[in-house]
Amino acid sequence: MTRILDKSLFFLLLLLVALSPLPLGSNREWSWSLCALLASLLTLLWAAGSFGHTGRASWRLHPAIPLLAALACTWVLLQVAGWTPTAWHHPLWVMAGEVLSVEPAGRITLSVEDSLIALMRLFSYGLVFFLALQFGRDRGRAQAIFGWLAIAGLLYAIFGLFVYWSGDHPAWLFGDRTMPHDVRSTFINRNHFATWQGLTLLCAMAYFYHRMAKPEVKPYTVPKDREAQVEEFVLKAWKPMIAVLLMVTALVLTHSRGGFAATLAGCVVLLWLLDRRASSRKTGSRKSLSRLTVITALVVASIAFYLTSELLLDRINRTDITTEERLAVYANINRAVGDNPALGFGYGTFADSFRLYDQNESGVHYDRAHNTWLENAFELGVPAALALYAALAGLALTCLRGVRRRHRDWVYPATGVAASVLVGLHAIFDFSLQIPAVAILYALVMGVACAQSYSSQSHH
Repeated sequence: MTRILDKSLFFLLLLLVALSPLPLGSNREWSWSLCALLASLLTLLWAAGSFGHTGRASWRLHPAIPLLAALACTWVLLQVAGWTPTAWHHPLWVMAGEVLSVEPAGRITLSVEDSLIALMRLFSYGLVFFLALQFGRDRGRAQAIFGWLAIAGLLYAIFGLFVYWSGDHPAWLFGDRTMPHDVRSTFINRNHFATWQGLTLLCAMAYFYHRMAKPEVKPYTVPKDREAQVEEFVLKAWKPMIAVLLMVTALVLTHSRGGFAATLAGCVVLLWLLDRRASSRKTGSRKSLSRLTVITALVVASIAFYLTSELLLDRINRTDITTEERLAVYANINRAVGDNPALGFGYGTFADSFRLYDQNESGVHYDRAHNTWLENAFELGVPAALALYAALAGLALTCLRGVRRRHRDWVYPATGVAASVLVGLHAIFDFSLQIPAVAILYALVMGVACAQSYSSQSHH
């Protein structure tokens, strides 16, 4: 019964992650609440099935990582508490008390509901990571997860390209009223899809590399000459390379400058780690095959970029960082953080709390900072934000350590490092990581990457 439950939960987890982009990236109350509910139910069922089975659960992480994450979450609970000192309360509570001549039941956060919703979403990402950490210990399941994500990325890319080239924009995607000249698949914003597509592209490249570079063990095999090896490689590689071609095409046609640059950086890191690791561990034909796989992926991606990058390059050429309004927004946020560095203004309350500091001449109100690092510092305060950042950095370092120490399957932790580079860079310019579908995908990838950063023989 445990085996059947295990397979069912594994399948449902993959289904949750694969379907989360369908309802506008799950960026609606009903959809992100549903994702949180499903992640919680899957975790409870996994815990029930694991009860009494010694060694079934494994954290495989340095204890400082969950501790730091727990400290950040605990601070959010303190922000919503009503018994904190009045001097700590959000400035608007104090202003309301002065106007009404009463002492309101103030809190550090401006909105208890918004903070608890944001915490619920963060907690659901943690549950997805935890489940991926458990299931990802099995190398067969780790490979299956990356294979599923590669297929999902391809299908969403094909859908986005069909809508883009046909001009038939579905009504549930707001028709042609929202970014009709950009590929955004099932997302509202092209930047969010670019990050999501970039993550699936990394998984696809890792999956194909793992399959292509894996040696075939056959008894009584007759050595093949170079021409036969190249022919065999082409026959095995043409399908995955077409998939990479379509995914890169969809990414480039999002015309997202930040998404493209961040994905490019992630791909460079992944290919560099794969080539460097292969060179240090493999010899002869296996090293040549690994390098040929990397070069082929680069060539295919370059072809896709060359054929579809005209508008993207035009946007990049017209970019003048000194005229970007978001720089003024960043300055205002830094001023706000300087006024309240320790306490923050309330997790998940940026849209309302920032009105005190929003002084842009255009009159446009920013409900997002377009910089997740700054937004978290604004909402959580610097100490809690640093704790959350340190936990994420700990996951990336765990993966980097896995790349260096694993004797096999190090392609998974290498993908974890590359994925962290991708989302970390894009978070400087946008808020894709705050979109539930993107965060859920990243949590799944990092769970598998961290699980495979340790040998199956090690005990933790």
